[in-house]
Formats: sequence, structure tokens, C-alpha cells
Amino acid sequence: MDTKVPDGPNARFQAGDVVASAFSDPESADLAANAADITLVIDKKGVIRDAALPGDDFEPSDYDDWVGHKWMDLAGPDSTDKVAALLSVPGEAGERRWRQVNHKRPGEADLPLRVFTMAASQPGWVIAIGRDMRSTSRMQQRLLDAQQSMEREYTKVREAETRFRLLFQIATEGVVVVSGAHYKATDANPAAARLLGRTSKDIEGASLDSLFGGDAAPVIREAFAVARRTGRPEQIEIHPPSASQPLSLSASVYRQGQDSFFLCRLSANAVEASADPDGSLTRLAEILPDGLVLTGEDGKILSVNEGFIDIAQLHGPDEAMGQSIDQFLGRTEVEFNVLLANLREHGVIRHFATTVRSRLDIQEPVEVSAVSAPGPSGRVFGFAIRPVGRRMVASKGAEGALPSSVDQLSDLVGRVALKDIVRESTDIIERSCIEAALELTNDNRASAAEILGLSRQSLYAKMHRHKIGSLQSKSDS
Repeated sequence: MDTKVPDGPNARFQAGDVVASAFSDPESADLAANAADITLVIDKKGVIRDAALPGDDFEPSDYDDWVGHKWMDLAGPDSTDKVAALLSVPGEAGERRWRQVNHKRPGEADLPLRVFTMAASQPGWVIAIGRDMRSTSRMQQRLLDAQQSMEREYTKVREAETRFRLLFQIATEGVVVVSGAHYKATDANPAAARLLGRTSKDIEGASLDSLFGGDAAPVIREAFAVARRTGRPEQIEIHPPSASQPLSLSASVYRQGQDSFFLCRLSANAVEASADPDGSLTRLAEILPDGLVLTGEDGKILSVNEGFIDIAQLHGPDEAMGQSIDQFLGRTEVEFNVLLANLREHGVIRHFATTVRSRLDIQEPVEVSAVSAPGPSGRVFGFAIRPVGRRMVASKGAEGALPSSVDQLSDLVGRVALKDIVRESTDIIERSCIEAALELTNDNRASAAEILGLSRQSLYAKMHRHKIGSLQSKSDS
């Protein structure tokens, strides 16, 4: 059964004398002209005598300049040796094979052709049959770009892995990674090994029962469940049999592919182990209603107690760890800078009135006492934060909420804006004058108003604002 040849280009060589010299018959010339993407007839001097372009990928006008030029001059620097080999007389250069030749094109990218040559009828002449390799070259370039991109990304991943592995090894806080599928330790840093009294090799692959003890394992699994359910770190206290002291374990969950893992951070209080063997002082500090915060010299929070978590309305201590304390403490940045500067200079701050901002940006008035002390890696700052909102409300009726002396007003400089200090100073003077006038007139309000140069209605309004005396109507004598 015959197959119909699809319609397509019917290329012809242009020079009849060249065709007659290079081919034994017209059919051979027609076959060669349409056998590939481009066919060249080259004489024994290496000059292109004619060209046929059967495909649509070439514009004949672009290659008219090739005719009459040496093929060697059209080839790129990396292809001249290949052209010389292709032009050698068949049989003298050994086995003939396809070669890729890049051709120069002014103002454009080189044209890659996969070329095979064969002897023509005219002695010394050759027929060059070429296949267009531009699409293959583009695919190769994209593949090369993709490989280079993968190499760069792989290098970045390796560098990041090296950095994190180094941090993991030198971290002073113990870290144990536990598989969420089998509840077995998959990795541990040297700090965790020291806290647990084991080697890192012994920890890897160990179950929760063998690592933390049978009593602690159910509690840890429950902490894992809470962390998995809420997405927030869950902290518990444990005392593994191999550890020399109780440890604090904070569990966080993360996913890697389809598997989940738990990052267990272990820490112990060195002061508690040495100065307070029973842990009573530390436990009291944890449950103290006043907020206790320990920071580094840069103001970054190192530890907090439950009182501060309650005052700042946090979910847990991990929400504050590593944060700057000025995110929670101080009405303004200037006020906090004054507090910190005085603490660095004097080492002790007492009864500093300010506010604590919660994570919901709710402010609560507090009184802060702070102390500076040397730490293992620089100075550390300890802050005792006591809420005073209820005390202020209870004392307003009796004594008012304002400072009662010039010295107390002076103490507000650096803590409160000037306009607030001026307003409070005016209120102090006004209250003192009203009380003095009432005392001079034996609580005769009409006479007191006359002394002060006020109307009785104005005097009553100011007494009401300052909550002075009984506001019930009474006859003035």
C-alpha cells in the first residue's frame, strides 16, 4: 500500500552548471537538495558554490551571502578544525561522521548545524548536508541553566545546613529532636547530652521511656499532643533518672515532608542547683503575683515568671523569650530609655512608675524595681513589676492620684510628658488653695469662694472634681 507524501517544500539548487558538475544526474541533485535542512555544494578550494534550503526555518536571503565564500571563513573559531576535517577527501580522513559546526551570523547568535559530507561527482568537490540544531541547542542551554540553578540552590542549602548544624552543636540550651511517628529521639546536641547525663550517641534512637523515665513519658506525650493541637510550645517540668537536677522541657512541633517532629528544648537553672537545692526559691519566684523578668544587657528577655505572663496577657514564656523588654514595658520609648540609662548608671532602680503593654496593646499601670548584676556572658538586668492599678483606684478617694509635693513632681521628669506634669502641678496648687480657704473659713463655702475670687458654683465644681469635702447641700452660715 502506497503512502501519500505530504505537501511540502521542493527545494532546488540555483546554479545549473554547479549542479551538473556536482551530481551525476538531476534526480540525485533533487534528492540532496531536499534531504536535510540545508545542503551546500563546495568546490575543492572550500568555496560554497550553491545552497538549497528546503525548510521554513531558514530565509534564503539570509544565506545568499554564503555562496561565493569559503566555508572555513563562515565557521566559528571553535569549528574551523571540524570544517577542515569535513572538507577532506572522503577515504583519506578515515571514517566519516556527523559533526556540529557553529556558523557566524553578524548581529545574531551563531547558527549550529549538524553536518555530514560526502564526495560529489566532480573530483575534490563535496556535498555538505546539514541539520538545524538551534532547537536542540536551546534545550541544552535550558538544561544547563537548570543544572546551574540546582547547583546554586544545593550550595545554599548545604551552607545553611552547615550553619544551623554548627549553631545546634554550640548552643548552650539542650535540644532533642523526637520523631512524631515513633516517639524516638533522632538527634541531640552536646548540651542536651550533658543535661541528661548521657552521650549524644546514646540519646539517638532512644525511646521516651528510656530517655526521660517511665513516669515522665506520659506527661511528655501529653505535652506533644497539646503542641500538635495548638501549634504553640508546651512547657513542663521533668526529672529524668540520668539527670542530676530537674529540667524544664519545652516542646514545639514542626513538619518535614509528610512527617512531624518535636523540638524539645531542655534547660536547668544553675543558681537553683547550687544555692537552692530544694528549688523552693525558684518555685516561689515562678508563682509570685508580681512579674519577674530577666534580660541581657541589650534588653532581650532571657526568662519570665508566671506573674509577668499574666500581666502581659501572653500565652506562655516562649512568646516573650528573645523579645526586647521595651515591647512590653514603658509608656514611650523615651521613658524606657530613661529607665535603662539609670539602671546602667546606678545599678538599682526603685518604684519607677510606668505601664506594661499586653500583646493586645492594653496598658496597665505598674511600679518597677530593677537591678543590674554580672552574668556568665555579660551583665544581666532583673525587673520586678508590680501592678498598681487597684491601689490607685482605692487611694484616689482619700488622697488623690496626683503627686503631693514638688519633689514628687521632679521625679516625674523623664517619665511623663511635660504637658502632663504641668497639668498635674496646676491640679495640686488648685486643690491646696481650696483646702486652705475652707480651713480658714471653718468650711464656710460662701466665704471660701469669696476669698478665692470664685463663684459658689465654680467652687462646687472644683471641689467635686478634686473630691474635696461632702458634696451634699448644706446651709452656709
